[in-house]
Amino acid sequence: MDGKKDLWQKFLNNPSIENRDQLILSYAPLIKYCAQKIYQGLPKYVDFDDLLSYGSFGLIDAINKFNPNFKNDFEAYATLRIRGAIIDGLRKMDWAPQSLRRKAKEIEKAYISLEQKLGRTARESEVADFLGITEQELEKQLQDVGYLSIISLEQPIDSEENDLLTIGDLVIDTNCPDPTMLLEKNEIKSALSKAITQLSENEKLVITLFYFEELTVKEIGKILELSEGRISQIHKKAVIKLKSKLYNLLN
Repeated sequence: MDGKKDLWQKFLNNPSIENRDQLILSYAPLIKYCAQKIYQGLPKYVDFDDLLSYGSFGLIDAINKFNPNFKNDFEAYATLRIRGAIIDGLRKMDWAPQSLRRKAKEIEKAYISLEQKLGRTARESEVADFLGITEQELEKQLQDVGYLSIISLEQPIDSEENDLLTIGDLVIDTNCPDPTMLLEKNEIKSALSKAITQLSENEKLVITLFYFEELTVKEIGKILELSEGRISQIHKKAVIKLKSKLYNLLN
């Protein structure tokens, strides 16, 4: 039996603070891993140590709530909890200007409305016309809101009242720790896979490299020979398209 299994057995037999703290220490690298992934998409004035602090609460929550009887991978479960705790912390600190959030929301609503009307993904020219701006202005706005795309993946797919599933939970291929969510998750995951195939080649590449290969924005930029700003822009556009497709599926 490996060290972590021994620690889990000790904790399950005696869920004391001391045994829990030993588990926390053994899984602490997950906090740094999740924080670094999210930090890549944030402006420099966000303190990395704050992300680590938020993430530690997520790990503690994961240990307290994990049920080993489901025989799921704890690290996958903990990663979702840690990531969610960091995102919650960022929301509470209100790190992005409200004007930027409004701009992102307007673009998202444009894609959703046009998707409903056209029955397909809207072209950039159509979105620009809908918003009453030029394509160049749309590209600039997408670049401005690019670093909001991490948060966008963590927003509920359906509405603010339904926070069970986010696109981030579905893009990252992990086991669902809650069996009551499994059917819904698999159904939406199938729709998401189809939606990804409808993205442009660059958008598919960025989504794949970021969420499946787990590369940073900087690393993806080097592979595609594009600037970090351009990668963030492509990332944001892909996320908006995925959200609009899933929103229309669920409504």
